[in-house]
Amino acid sequence: MLSADFVIATAVGYVGLLFVLAYFGDRRARVNTRSFLHSPAVYTLSISVYCTSWTFYGAVGNAARSGLEFLTIYLGPTLVFVGWWFLLRRLVRISHNQRITSVADLLSSRFGKSNRLAILITCIAVIGIAPYIALQLKAVTSSIQAVAGSSEFGRGSLKGIDDVGLAFGVAAAMALFTILFGTRHVDAKEQHHGVVAAIAFEAVVKLAALVAVGVFVVFVGGGFENIFSKAAEAGVTVDASNTFDSRWLTTLALSVAAIVCLPRQFQVTVVENSDENHLRVASWAFPAYMLLMSLFILPIAIFGMTTMPAGSNPDMFALTLPMAFGQDALALFAFIGGFSSATSMIILESIALSIMVSNHIIMPLILRFSSGGGGDGQGVTSMVLIARRFSIVLILSLGFFYFFFTRDSDALAPIGLISFTAIAQFFPAVIAALFWRDASLKAATAAIAAGFVFWVWCSFLPSFESVSPQVAMLLERGAMGYFLAAPRSHVRAQRDRSAGPCRVLEPAGQCGDTDAGFAPDQPVGPRTHPGQRLCRCVQAGPDHARQFRARLGHRQ
Repeated sequence: MLSADFVIATAVGYVGLLFVLAYFGDRRARVNTRSFLHSPAVYTLSISVYCTSWTFYGAVGNAARSGLEFLTIYLGPTLVFVGWWFLLRRLVRISHNQRITSVADLLSSRFGKSNRLAILITCIAVIGIAPYIALQLKAVTSSIQAVAGSSEFGRGSLKGIDDVGLAFGVAAAMALFTILFGTRHVDAKEQHHGVVAAIAFEAVVKLAALVAVGVFVVFVGGGFENIFSKAAEAGVTVDASNTFDSRWLTTLALSVAAIVCLPRQFQVTVVENSDENHLRVASWAFPAYMLLMSLFILPIAIFGMTTMPAGSNPDMFALTLPMAFGQDALALFAFIGGFSSATSMIILESIALSIMVSNHIIMPLILRFSSGGGGDGQGVTSMVLIARRFSIVLILSLGFFYFFFTRDSDALAPIGLISFTAIAQFFPAVIAALFWRDASLKAATAAIAAGFVFWVWCSFLPSFESVSPQVAMLLERGAMGYFLAAPRSHVRAQRDRSAGPCRVLEPAGQCGDTDAGFAPDQPVGPRTHPGQRLCRCVQAGPDHARQFRARLGHRQ
């Protein structure tokens, strides 16, 4: 029996363990430069910070909703690291020679030391990562509620604390941890050995937890073949019809850009790299890690759709499946694995973004408007640390506010894609900076700025449509009343895909139930009974669709 107090105490204890690991890891790395913390194994495990709660929880939900599309998030980074010689090797070598500390620093240094370009990239990164941080907060709050009592299978009590309170507590704890161990001192190389040690430990925890759940599911389900055969008998199939379509390839391209341009990935892959030869090990070890992370995603999704009651959240199958079979210890271990996935991302992303904000925005402003001559070195160091601590609080606050306004979203994967699309605006400029001598500052700035405006209009604003009537009206009518400028078709396409398959057979007289968000569709294929037709969900989220199907006695 899991109680709310026990689950939260376990999470707090786990964060305390991270404090200890970060503290002693930092001390050991500074005393002994040949310690295990400087090894390629720790370096490779730290790169796995790419695997957030999206890949721990959201990948299962994505597999349940969209079939094999979840593989794109794993294939993109795998392709980049397998081909490390062409891109990563050059990126690391240039960054070491030029003492590059972030993707903003890389592009501004390449294009004439332009601080305006660095500020633009930093602002886009801070805004673009806010949905990603919100995704982690949502995953943590949903998992706590699922395990501790707010879900269908919970046994605790969190009646006095809602998801907003939980998210605020998690954000505050992560801000405290990041400030204590990410801004203890200023390093010219911007390396944080203690934090990297904690991230490497979390990589092992989340991999072990997901594999443990996968092995349990395969054992209970009677093996891979039996799981898929029973699913087929129940009418549950994997949607492979859209594999290699435009959306599939676009998501693959976004994941390629993300593994290079996400601030935390640039931090661990490039800035934290102490030896270029570590990339040789990471070129096969990191794809192997990704393979293990993705190995049981599809069986967990299929088994969950086959055995769990209608209306269950597929994003939480890694938690609710063990609990449904009475395996509370395994469910708690899975919770810690998902918690590790979220906290590692929040910590390292906050550090990477705080470096960008302090170096390219706050410190230039302080030095420009300070009345003195800049003071001694200790005074400048103190100002840098204060600027970074302020930046961390600002970054996590933005993530929390995004969560607050969009917390009713059901699926995790679409939230992550919003951030991936924002960061992808840097990728063409990075490629040009590395391989195109004639690339110009004006072209890079114009391309990034135009991409950002398009992203705000087509991806960022639509995420607020359900909570803001003004935004909904703007998206419906378009800018300045021009309908052709409205991204309505894009919004509907994203919603339909995120909601998953929702075509059901029902009596024709019940089609068009606006409360459930269904509208009549053209009949497709033979009708099983007279008076029945196919309907599709065009407005409601997946929960409304499932509730309507349950009321009519239909199953997805």
